[in-house]
Amino acid sequence: MSLISVLIAVYNGELYIKNTIQSILNQTYTNFELIIVVNCSSDSTKEILSEINDERIKIYETNICQLAFNLNYGLLKAKGEYIARIDADDIAMANRLEKQLEVLKNGNYDVVGSNLEFINEDGAVIGEKKYPEFNKTVRRNIMFASPLAHPSVMYKKSVILNVAGYMNGRVSEDYDLWLRLMRDKNIKFYNIQEKLIKYRIHAGQIKGDKLAYNEIAGYMIREALYKKSLKCFIGFCVYIMKSLLK
Repeated sequence: MSLISVLIAVYNGELYIKNTIQSILNQTYTNFELIIVVNCSSDSTKEILSEINDERIKIYETNICQLAFNLNYGLLKAKGEYIARIDADDIAMANRLEKQLEVLKNGNYDVVGSNLEFINEDGAVIGEKKYPEFNKTVRRNIMFASPLAHPSVMYKKSVILNVAGYMNGRVSEDYDLWLRLMRDKNIKFYNIQEKLIKYRIHAGQIKGDKLAYNEIAGYMIREALYKKSLKCFIGFCVYIMKSLLK
């Protein structure tokens, strides 16, 4: 059985981290390690983690308050061939790891996400979101909207390390990663058309739509110059307009 490393970077996650971890421990696929990187937390996150006894959990701590750094730190600690991301306030469906690993292997994909279900602070379902299914549509849609839900993805660790991991962005580090991966036409994306993640909407989460749009516009103009791509320049214009309208 292939080893999967589930990666969580957590900052002040005391309200939901226990439920998130339990959703991973309850997976139908059991050959995984859970890498948790605690960064700059001042609440009771560390105390909550210390009370959970499971040998598959590996906890690290940094004092660098930057998500990209902490995700890279977790990647370097991970031993699995495959990395599954999830945020510290979300819930994974019980068959998530099993389904994504099957698609990664049988479909020869490199990055596999899924659709998601929105839940509120109490865990009640308040909506859902579908993502483009196939590689071609994922690549096309990135010019206009996020084509992958970062907390839902599983990817080959080697593919991510080959592009130097996470690099840029305070709130859009995933978008930068997808764009850099898309420079290689051999890298294949796929979204399973099932809701494998419950994505929590709550008052305490970081919101930065305008900042994200500005960051993504910067990535798009970079890619337009790098690839001499009119499509990326159009993407730049799209995100500048989104920022102005926000």
